[in-house]
Amino acid sequence: MMDFKDKKVLVIGLGASGCAAAGFLAGKGAIVRVTENAGGPDIGRRAETLKSPRISIETGGHTKGFCADAEIAVVSPGVDVKSRELTAVLPEGIRIIGELELGFMFCPAPVVAVTGTNGKSTTVELIGRILSFSGKHVVVCGNIGPPFTGRVEELRRDSIAVVEVSSFQLETIRDFRPEIAVLLNVTEDHYDRHRSYNEYKKEKFRIFMNQDKNDWAVVYSDMRADGSLKGIKSRLAFFGRDKGMVKIKGADIIAEAGPGEPGFIMKTSEVPLRGGHNLDNVLCSILVSRIMGVDSGPVRKALSTFKGLEHRFESVGFLNGVEYIDDSKATNIDATKRALESLNKKTVLIAGGRDKGGDYRSILPLIREKVKMLVVMGESGPKIKEIFADAVPVIGAGTMKDAVVKASSNA
Repeated sequence: MMDFKDKKVLVIGLGASGCAAAGFLAGKGAIVRVTENAGGPDIGRRAETLKSPRISIETGGHTKGFCADAEIAVVSPGVDVKSRELTAVLPEGIRIIGELELGFMFCPAPVVAVTGTNGKSTTVELIGRILSFSGKHVVVCGNIGPPFTGRVEELRRDSIAVVEVSSFQLETIRDFRPEIAVLLNVTEDHYDRHRSYNEYKKEKFRIFMNQDKNDWAVVYSDMRADGSLKGIKSRLAFFGRDKGMVKIKGADIIAEAGPGEPGFIMKTSEVPLRGGHNLDNVLCSILVSRIMGVDSGPVRKALSTFKGLEHRFESVGFLNGVEYIDDSKATNIDATKRALESLNKKTVLIAGGRDKGGDYRSILPLIREKVKMLVVMGESGPKIKEIFADAVPVIGAGTMKDAVVKASSNA
């Protein structure tokens, strides 16, 4: 645990993580400087909440003079520390860590960390829910919402921290070591930040880098095929609908091997979450809970009453015989694929937003099979239209309200 008393710490970024880190550091006696490239009302409001004799803030750009005498820098996950804009102003040789690493320095409890391209938030929530139903004191935090440093003071030695971790957060870890590290999947994403799929995958696998033979690595069973698990030093546990230690046989979820007694867990019909991708998340959460010694009773009770998270394949309701599904957290190609695979009726798909790269054509057969019409919007709208216009009717929209109106009238 580092002593931050009177240490000069630079916090880069004034998002939720930066705000939490700055307040946490000031509470530990550090002299904090926060530098934020953006400006505007939201940034101003965040800066106002941090007013303190120990915290100085600059917004609208990073300046060399402001950053000059910092001894250590804490970077927010949304900030690319390799950017020229930052490297030009940071003191040479300065130690850079992330908010995740900072929280871990002060965490007295075991950590369950979950990463993956898709399904992180749902799986983290499921794990936290099962552990809570079993009577354990659990704090769920990280990329899912409240930052690690915003919740770490609530943890005790007998607590469990269940932390959602992104590839951006894993870029800056040094000693971060979860007792249980989960890798759900790795598919194309974040090419706006990572240079290639292999670089992105390498960042995801950093979740295992400090583990040893006493820890657990929980991974999707199909990952055994490509040899990428060879460098993992911890004990391996696999989940998967067909080949995992926790798997599906017919209409039953069963434990076949691994930690805990083998046998029946629950019926798949008892799980209220829709979609095959959510069954993967359920199997993973069951496997983690078994590693932690939870029996089937709390597992069934926790999972059978879980209705899912907002904006994640969430049924909003029916109008004139048409179901409206909010899946706005599906922000990459694989997430769109998984959602479409879960539908048994034709859909009018609203798609678009920021273009994070990837091969849109990989889902062309699925678009032909499942989609009646595409409504496109945002930065990636024209690109999506160009690729899919020969497969299905495509219309444009200027706003989300416009998109919903057009989708509704064509449903």
